[in-house]
Amino acid sequence: MTVFAIIEETRVSNIVICESLSVLQLLLPTETLIEETELTGLAWKGSEVISGKFKPPQFYDSWSFDSQAFVWVAPTPMPNDDKLYYWNESELAWVEIIPLELEPEEEVAP
Repeated sequence: MTVFAIIEETRVSNIVICESLSVLQLLLPTETLIEETELTGLAWKGSEVISGKFKPPQFYDSWSFDSQAFVWVAPTPMPNDDKLYYWNESELAWVEIIPLELEPEEEVAP
């Protein structure tokens, strides 16, 4: 099965899963359809279509869209080290994820 986006003007109005474009065109002959592929990106209901690509959703208000790379960019770059981070929108900062140190389980005698 293939994922298709129904386009109204420049926005995705709905997502449809169908076996082929030809079958979908028989069912929805007047709709503008774009297939979800590696080149077009993932279709999201409400997302804008720019030059045949689905603009990814904006998860954080502070991030800006880089139209060349076609990605959302944080106001400050994520640190480039071997640590894990998440974006904290209220602080407008990357926060390190500290993994929990788990105690080894004791073996239980049978």
